[in-house]
Amino acid sequence: MIWRKYRWVLLGTGVVVMGVATYVYYTYDPAAHSWFPQCPFKALTGLDCPGCGSQRAVHAILHGDFRKALHHNALLLPFIPYLTFGFGYRFVKDPNEHLLKWRKILFGEYAIKILATIIFAYFVLRNVI
Repeated sequence: MIWRKYRWVLLGTGVVVMGVATYVYYTYDPAAHSWFPQCPFKALTGLDCPGCGSQRAVHAILHGDFRKALHHNALLLPFIPYLTFGFGYRFVKDPNEHLLKWRKILFGEYAIKILATIIFAYFVLRNVI
């Protein structure tokens, strides 16, 4: 219920937060500044988690260096449109049958299993190779 009453305030706050985050990640390189949060999994185990390198990849994407972004985290770049579609589906009030079909294909049970497998394989491969 609260979501419906304050959705525009929450949405506006989200837009402002994303704008500030975009400015910070564009202006400051996470590799050069120690005040960016570090990965707790890497700090504890010494292994790269599937998200390691995402901050540096975002910085590279914002500067248009997609090759460098793929080098930092190969999953982030293809997942950005996927996550954008996923969040976009949440704002459709009355989805038609075609949209529901695609939502099930892209975000249904099998899609989640495939994504989990891809993420796990990426985790293993980036620590083995």
